[in-house]
Amino acid sequence: MATTSNYLVRGIIVDLGDSFPSAERKKILARLRADVPELAALTTAKVTARPLGKGVSDVFIAFPDDMPVTIGKAWNAVHALRQHPLVADSEPAVRIQATMDEPRSGAATRSSGGGNTHLPGSAARDWSIKAAGIDAARSEFGVTGAGVRIGHPDTGYSSHPQITGPRLRIADGYDFVSGASDPRDPMTGSHPGHGTSTGSVIFSGAAPALFGAAPDAELVPLRVSDSVIHFDFAHVVEALYRARDRGCHLVSMSLGGPWAGRALGRAADQLIADGLILFAAAGNYWPFVVYPAKLENVVAVAASNADSKPWRGSASGPAVDVTAPGESVWRAYAHKVSGQLKFDTERSSGTSYATATTAGICALWLQRHGVAAMRSRYGARLASVFMALLKAHVRGIPGWNTGRYGPGIVDAKALLEAPLPAFGGVAVRSAQRPPTRSSAASDWARLQPYLPELSAKQLATAAARMFGAGMRRGMRSSPLPAPSLIDEIEFYVATDPAVREAFLIAGGVAGPVREVPTKRGAKRAAAIKTDPRAVLRAKASPALRGVLDEL
Repeated sequence: MATTSNYLVRGIIVDLGDSFPSAERKKILARLRADVPELAALTTAKVTARPLGKGVSDVFIAFPDDMPVTIGKAWNAVHALRQHPLVADSEPAVRIQATMDEPRSGAATRSSGGGNTHLPGSAARDWSIKAAGIDAARSEFGVTGAGVRIGHPDTGYSSHPQITGPRLRIADGYDFVSGASDPRDPMTGSHPGHGTSTGSVIFSGAAPALFGAAPDAELVPLRVSDSVIHFDFAHVVEALYRARDRGCHLVSMSLGGPWAGRALGRAADQLIADGLILFAAAGNYWPFVVYPAKLENVVAVAASNADSKPWRGSASGPAVDVTAPGESVWRAYAHKVSGQLKFDTERSSGTSYATATTAGICALWLQRHGVAAMRSRYGARLASVFMALLKAHVRGIPGWNTGRYGPGIVDAKALLEAPLPAFGGVAVRSAQRPPTRSSAASDWARLQPYLPELSAKQLATAAARMFGAGMRRGMRSSPLPAPSLIDEIEFYVATDPAVREAFLIAGGVAGPVREVPTKRGAKRAAAIKTDPRAVLRAKASPALRGVLDEL
């Protein structure tokens, strides 16, 4: 997986702490513009504060299209807004290019490892269904996902025969990218048809061409990304609330990004409280689990292959909850040939498909026990109940790395056979309120998941070299609280390869540039080694730059 340091800043998400009617929101926004010059400089008097969902305290404040805003200026407004008494939290709304699926070559035989062959065990179109115990579960319990509705934030849908029909609930969906009621995939960019592919793994019923995990489930398509996979978590947040409001019982998110603000966590918490279960892809070709999978109350799914081994492109780490078949999975393939839309089936690889498979298993489980009965029995604890049972009833693999890929590979039959607990664990919450006081150790520890190559001691060394005494002075003297600055630093470490490389080098670990030694890369590495703060200073907000300049 790759990312770039090119940011498209669309606006700011502000948590007002409560849901207000339109007239009140207008008054609050006018007050904020009057009191916070950093916000006023980026907006006009016509700006609005649009709620990200019904009854939601998070609002989106858009920047004018003809007023390009740098990421540093956006963060400066965020820092200032967090000091205002009318604001509970704030974060930039930024599109970050992050490819979450396998690199496409157009070849039907594309493998997970970048070659042109697949494992022999993946030749059968239903291999992944059998490997996940889905065929056995459906046979023993007579379940197909009927009566279960699945929210599906992705690139939209197409008219592929493997997913069309009344169970594709187009009228309940929405296109958050274009603001249109029809979430049809425009089939442009680098990953057209991704929503079609993942949707087919969830609920295709046209065997023997394809074998969806829950062939009688309903799917609500929600288009949240443009065709080049610029995931905007403001759209994902909106899609989550839409899924809840349209009666979805679970949400399958075969998408992700390296950083997310707290608005995503607040949305996840709200849906969990309302009895939904959420799934997300661990990520592809990335050294750590990405968001939303990284959230504690979202089931994070890594990918395995037909040999019951981890797919080598799968992200991994302690945040992974479970692994499911994801390498060389048969899926619906929508693509254009000479401008004409064509529909095929083929094998493809990614944690996207592992996520779709696991979401389909959840639909079988919900049908087995009854959605209404389960919600009535467990309420907000339903997601915790499912998570615990899922992880406790996997297919164990000898030598399996449980610290990186969860306890094992999903086993639908074992899950559906498992007795339900009398009560169930407490509902887990992912969102946290922004910290108000500095705790240097815990602040820097927040960067650890983004830098798994560094030990705790090496991370401390990197932080000292990057900021040292100057950062400590800045914490005491700046009118902005240190945790707010740590949020900004965390953002750059997660989203900018050069900043991440600077931390690795400052911590004494070779950066990615050494893996592909080039004259240009060596020159950049030497420059970073000389002054690792330079790459951060170049894009930092004035508040953070002021701290860096003290050194």
